[in-house]
Amino acid sequence: MVMSDRELLEFAAKANWFSELDDVSIRWGDTDQCILYIHADNQDHNGLDREYRWNPLEDDGDALRLAVKLDIGMTSKKNHAYEKYTSVAVFNEGQSRITEKHKLHSGDAEKATRYVIVRAAADIGKSMPEGSQ
Repeated sequence: MVMSDRELLEFAAKANWFSELDDVSIRWGDTDQCILYIHADNQDHNGLDREYRWNPLEDDGDALRLAVKLDIGMTSKKNHAYEKYTSVAVFNEGQSRITEKHKLHSGDAEKATRYVIVRAAADIGKSMPEGSQ
């Protein structure tokens, strides 16, 4: 089943902040089409909490931090037909590959890389128990 960008980002956010769920508030921002979050470190408890935008589908920094946090390894390759594609692999603690995602692209390797990172993170988030978002 193909997930929408919103579903990909929501499940990726769940994976990203799973260990911090008591310290972070996450919601979908319809206007910006991204995840908006407030971390406990950004709360001043006077109604002036700082809400931040998170979209690893569009932001290289968000995507890289997500990949590092979830141990997602990346590579770019060409297949036999000389089409370019980006591939990512997710490893568990024992370093055995648990999933791999691919995305063909026509010259925008950065966008393809962000996309496969988010897809891999979304799979991790989707496999987490309910009520963990």
